[in-house]
Amino acid sequence: MMIDIEHFPLFDGHAHFSQAFLDQGLASYTRCGVKAGIVIPPYQRLDFAEFLRDMRRRKATNWLPCYWPAWADFGWRPDVFVQTLVRDMRRFHRLGCRGLKVWKDLGMHIIHPNGKPATMDDSRLEPVWETVADLGWWISVHQGGPTARWTTRTGLTREEIFRRRDRVIRKHPEIRFILCHNGNDIESVAKFGALLDRFPNTKSDIGRDFLLHDTLADTQAFIEKYADRLLFGPDTWLPDARPPDLKWDWEECYLPWRRRIVSWGLSESAFRKFTWENGARFLDEMTGGRTK
Repeated sequence: MMIDIEHFPLFDGHAHFSQAFLDQGLASYTRCGVKAGIVIPPYQRLDFAEFLRDMRRRKATNWLPCYWPAWADFGWRPDVFVQTLVRDMRRFHRLGCRGLKVWKDLGMHIIHPNGKPATMDDSRLEPVWETVADLGWWISVHQGGPTARWTTRTGLTREEIFRRRDRVIRKHPEIRFILCHNGNDIESVAKFGALLDRFPNTKSDIGRDFLLHDTLADTQAFIEKYADRLLFGPDTWLPDARPPDLKWDWEECYLPWRRRIVSWGLSESAFRKFTWENGARFLDEMTGGRTK
C-alpha cells in the first residue's frame, strides 16, 4: 500500500484545545490534516457553555465536544455535584455536547471527607450514567495510568480501579465507552484485546506506542483484529501553552505519529479504519449524519 505520509486524513479521537485559542487551535488541526475529531476542553480554563456556542458560531460541526467536569467536587459534596452535573449535561446537550469525560482523579486522587476514595462505581453517580444513556452520549473514560508514573492518594491498585470501572461498563451496556489511552494504559495487547472482547460496548483511542511493550507482529495482529474498535488519539494540548501568534508546527506531533502508523505495516482496510473511517462513522452516529 503506497501512502503519502503527509496527506492522509486523520480523525483525532482525543484532542484538547481551549476557548482562549479556539481559532488558532482549529486552524492548527486543519493544517495538520485533522479533518474531524473529539475535543475535550480542559475544565480549568473555560466556560463550557460559551465554548459550545463559539464552536457553533464557527460551524465547527466536524468536532464532537466532550464535557470534562471538575470531578474533585464529587469528593466533598457528592449530592450537589451529581445534581449540578445532570442539570448541566442537559443544558450542554442543547448546545451540541455529545460526550462526558471521566478522569483518573476518580479512583486515584479524590478522597471523601470520611476517608473513602471517590470511585466510578459509587452508586450516587448512577443518575449521571442514566443521563448519559438518556441523552445518547458516549463516555470517554480515563482510569488508571502508566506503570512508570503510577502514584495515587487513595492507595487503590490499578486492578481495583479497573474492577470498579468495569462494574459501570457492565451495568450499562447501552452506553458507548471510549477507553482513553490504549484502554486506560493497558501495557499488553493480549490484555487489551481481552478487555475489548469482554465489553462489546467499548472502543479505545490510541495515544501510546505499542512497541514499548509488545512486538511489531503482536501490534499488527491486535490492530488488524480490532480495527473497527480503535481510534487514533494522541492527546494533543496545543497551541494552548504558547503565545497565540506562534503557529503550531505539525511536525511537533502529527508527523511522528503519521510515520509510526505507517511503520506498523497495516492492511489498507485496517489503516483506513484506524486513521479515519471509524471516527467519521462515530461522528455521523453522534450527530445523526448532520455534519455532511
